Amino acid sequence: MSKQDNIRFGVPSSFLENPGSTLADQVYEMLHQHIVAGELRPNQRLVESEIAKQMGISRTPVREALKRLEVTGYVSAAPNGGLIVTEHSIEEIQCLYEIREALETMAIKIACEHVTEEQINKAEEYYIRSVEAIRNGDIDQYIELHSDFEEEIYAACGNEQLLSLVRTFRNQYYKRRLTRVYTSRDWHTQLKHHGRILEALHKRSAGRAEKALRRHLRVGLRVAMQRL
Repeated sequence: MSKQDNIRFGVPSSFLENPGSTLADQVYEMLHQHIVAGELRPNQRLVESEIAKQMGISRTPVREALKRLEVTGYVSAAPNGGLIVTEHSIEEIQCLYEIREALETMAIKIACEHVTEEQINKAEEYYIRSVEAIRNGDIDQYIELHSDFEEEIYAACGNEQLLSLVRTFRNQYYKRRLTRVYTSRDWHTQLKHHGRILEALHKRSAGRAEKALRRHLRVGLRVAMQRL
């Protein structure tokens, strides 16, 4: 990390609340969240000794966490040595979106067959609150609700293996970082798509849900290719 970086790492508070996980698990999760949120930027160096010093821990769990992040594609080897946050090329972003579209359209079609009224009502609650968040200009809240809405509808597919893949590829292109560069027009377009997905779920219409979802994802791809 450069000296200009203003992120300060500490021992995750959740470590004390979750004694079943290792310190390396907690370091991995903390760094992963910083990357996905865009707080650690592409090409930013991640220095094992500096992270360990800031956290007041040994380098071993930090080293293990960084290795896991490298295996999962979130960090990469720098040309001059060390590790950096991965910067995806235009071609890689497009490939990631193609995979995401295949996985998520599969999930939404299955969800239309199995979704319960309780799940639809919960997704609708997230949708209504996200509309209100945009009206209030609360982008941080909108990002959380946007993610909660999608998590709820995909969970209705009931296929844990598919859900795990969906989550992996949603995070892989730094969804939260992407969402922060949306314009007001993008926000409202994405909300419109969510509304149509919700209507399709009410009617159990897999075709309509899939169509709305494809449009939703392609807005994200356009923004990613133009602005990240």
